[in-house]
Amino acid sequence: MELNIDITTLLEVIAIIASIICAVLGFLLQRKTERIKIMEKQLSEKRYAAYAKLYDFFYELLKNQHKARNVNESMSNKLMDAKKELIMYGSDEVIFALNEYLSSLSEENSLAQFNYFLDLMVLIRKDMCGKTKVNRDDILLNIMQNKKELQQFKEYCKN
Repeated sequence: MELNIDITTLLEVIAIIASIICAVLGFLLQRKTERIKIMEKQLSEKRYAAYAKLYDFFYELLKNQHKARNVNESMSNKLMDAKKELIMYGSDEVIFALNEYLSSLSEENSLAQFNYFLDLMVLIRKDMCGKTKVNRDDILLNIMQNKKELQQFKEYCKN
C-alpha cells in the first residue's frame, strides 16, 4: 500500500494543526495571565487595607498625644489588628521597619523613635505607590502643618 499524499496537502494539514495548537496555547496563557492579575489585585487591596489600618493607628496615636492621653486598650487593639494584616499582606521592608519602630518604643530616645516612624511611613508610600516623591520632610510638614516649626525641629535634631 502506497500513500499518495501530496506534499502541499501535508503542509496545509500541519499548518492547520499548528495554528490550532497556537490558538489553544495563547488562550490558556491569556487565562493564566488574567488569573495572576486578579490575584495580584486582591493582594494589593489587602495590603492597602493593612497599611490604612496602620496609618489610622499612628494618626490616632498622634491625636491622643496632642490631647495628652495615654494609649488605651482600644488603641492597643487597633495596633494588633493592623499588625495581623500587615504580617499577612505587607512587604518585607515595611514589616522590618515596623519592627524597628516598635522595638524603639522601649528606648528613651524619642528622636530615634520618630525617625523610625518617618522611615516606616515613607516605605509604606513607596510600597503602595511604587515611586513616590514624598519624603520624610514632606511627612513631617504634613504632621506639623508649619514650615517654620519644621525648620526649628530640623535644627533641634542637628544639635
